[in-house]
Amino acid sequence: MKIAIIGCGYIGKELAKNLSQNHFVVSISNNADEIKSLSNKVQKSIVIKENDEYEISLILQDNDVIIVTLEDVIDLESVKMAQIIKKCAISMSSKKRLIYTSKSQIYGDQQGMWVDEAFPLKAKDEESKILIDIESTFYSLIDLGWDVTILRMSKIYGHGRSICHLFKIIYKSKMTGHGEYFTNMVHIDDVVGITNYVIDHDILGIFNVVDDDHPTRQEFANQICTILNLLRPKFDPKLADYQDYNKRISNYRIKEKGYIFKYPHRIIEK
Repeated sequence: MKIAIIGCGYIGKELAKNLSQNHFVVSISNNADEIKSLSNKVQKSIVIKENDEYEISLILQDNDVIIVTLEDVIDLESVKMAQIIKKCAISMSSKKRLIYTSKSQIYGDQQGMWVDEAFPLKAKDEESKILIDIESTFYSLIDLGWDVTILRMSKIYGHGRSICHLFKIIYKSKMTGHGEYFTNMVHIDDVVGITNYVIDHDILGIFNVVDDDHPTRQEFANQICTILNLLRPKFDPKLADYQDYNKRISNYRIKEKGYIFKYPHRIIEK
């Protein structure tokens, strides 16, 4: 199977390294450095100009599965990329398989409630609005006969991004946000595992990608601080310069499809 991965950030790189073991993988990015780092790990690498419609059309025609991982900078250019892919799809006679790695922040504030894939998308920050627009564009490819899967990622940790490392970057004695709000995370190995699983089992639709654990920020911070021998922080929502969202994201739908998490519980390593 020929798989094109558009976007070679953290998720894209991990997917490329794994999928290339069993498939012909083409990594695509407008960042030459990202492509260079994958050159000896995938079968083919392509550097394209940002949103080059001709190149994107060739990529779509030449591959069976298209995985889009627009993860680092979500902006209007990301919307344009989705629109170009749809424009190319309209002009193609062959139907393809598309997987898009979205973000669970699009659920917005659910006041601590459990949310599944059927919940309304309440997020009102600009990035979330863009994510919702991109999701809508990609999901509409179903009307053209394409097979579409959208994976809504929670906060990702793992290789090169351990929980303790991520925490130390943001740690202060007084941290921003609400300490009583719930956390939602997932290990990168399960991001890769779920992507593999939906490809191998031809699973379509929208799925949350999140582990079983949902401690509050304060509980989670206390746990990490004990391991790192740091003073436990206090949270102050008045310091937050962003829209703070509270929810517990359910992963029952992907489990219902038969996926078994490698890391259902958080791995906190010093």
